[in-house]
Amino acid sequence: MRRRPVYIIGILIVLGATAAGYVWWKDPFGAPAAYRTAKVERGSITAAVSATGTLNPVVSVQVGSQVSGQIKELYVDYNSPVKKSQLIARIDPQSFTLRVNQALADVEAARAMALTQRANVSALQAELARAKVMLADAEREYNRNQMLYEKNFVSAAIRDKALSAVEGAREQLNAARAQLSVGQAQVRNADAVVKQRESQLSQARVDLERTDIRAPVDGIVVKKSVEPGQTVAASLQAPELFVIAQDLREMQV
Repeated sequence: MRRRPVYIIGILIVLGATAAGYVWWKDPFGAPAAYRTAKVERGSITAAVSATGTLNPVVSVQVGSQVSGQIKELYVDYNSPVKKSQLIARIDPQSFTLRVNQALADVEAARAMALTQRANVSALQAELARAKVMLADAEREYNRNQMLYEKNFVSAAIRDKALSAVEGAREQLNAARAQLSVGQAQVRNADAVVKQRESQLSQARVDLERTDIRAPVDGIVVKKSVEPGQTVAASLQAPELFVIAQDLREMQV
C-alpha cells in the first residue's frame, strides 16, 4: 500500500516532462516574431556636421597695385560682382603720362642723333673714296716722274716731290679710314641709345597701363582696403586693394 504514492508521483513526473518536451518542440524560442514590410525606395542620406570657425571662400584672389600713386577712382564696392579684366579702380595717371611723353621725346632725340651719325658716316665714306683717288693719282705721277728721272729727263727734286705727294696721299687715306671707323662706332652707339630709349618708353607705357586696376578673375568683392584719395606705395610689395572671392557657392571653415 505504501508504494502507490511513489508510483503515482513517478507517472506524473513522466507526463510533465513529456508535455514540456512537446511544447518546446512546437515553439523552441517562444512566441513567433512579428514582422513589418515596407516598399524599397531610393533617396539621399543627409549628414549634418556642426562646427565653429572662420568662414572663408575656397578660392580668393588678392588684388594689388604694381605702381605707387593716389587712388583717383573706385568702380566697385564690397559685395560687388566683377568680371575678369573689368576696371575696378584707377590710380592718378598724370605723372605716368608725363613720363611717357618724356620717354617719347627721348626716343625721337636718339633717333635723330642716329640719323645724324649715319649722315656723317656717308660723308666719311665719300672722303675715303676721294683719298683713294688722290693716292692713285699721286702714285701715277710718281711712277711717271721716276721713269723720266731714270732717263735723265727730270731732276731728282721733281721725283722726290712726287714721292712726297704719294706719302701725303697715303696718310690722308689712313686718316679717312680711321675717321670712318670712328663714325661707324658712333652709329652703333647711337643705335644702342635708341634701343635703350625705346625700352624706357615701353616701361613707361606699361606703368601707365598699370594705373588701371583690373579684376584678375570672375567673382565677388569680399574686401575693400582703399578709398578715393588714399595713396598706395608699391615700393617693396604690391599693396592689397581688394580681395575677390572666385566662387561663394563653396566655402570652407
